[in-house]
Amino acid sequence: MTVYNDSLKRLTRLIKSHESVISYKKIEKEINHIKTFKKEVYVMKKNQQNAVLFQQISKPEAAKQSRNLAIETEEGLNKEPIINDFRSKMQDASDLIQYITKTIEYKMNEELRNDKS
Repeated sequence: MTVYNDSLKRLTRLIKSHESVISYKKIEKEINHIKTFKKEVYVMKKNQQNAVLFQQISKPEAAKQSRNLAIETEEGLNKEPIINDFRSKMQDASDLIQYITKTIEYKMNEELRNDKS
């Protein structure tokens, strides 16, 4: 196995064991077991898709109605504390991944610049 593969596996293990990722995975699992949330998310996405479709086929009133239904469903979901907690934990995990990605990119570019000098 190459140094790259070993490093990648180690990084993956470290990310998966980070507190923010563990918290996100835990609450994601909780939400996925709540069938009403799954149904509401499905309904919201379906209405969003319908709004786009109706807009494309020049049905502005139907598009508006579908968009309003999607917004209403989303607002209902946003009132749920577990959904807000989920979004917060998802943002924390995303911030971690972005930080790691930017750090790796910076270090790689720095190494490439040093090699050219």
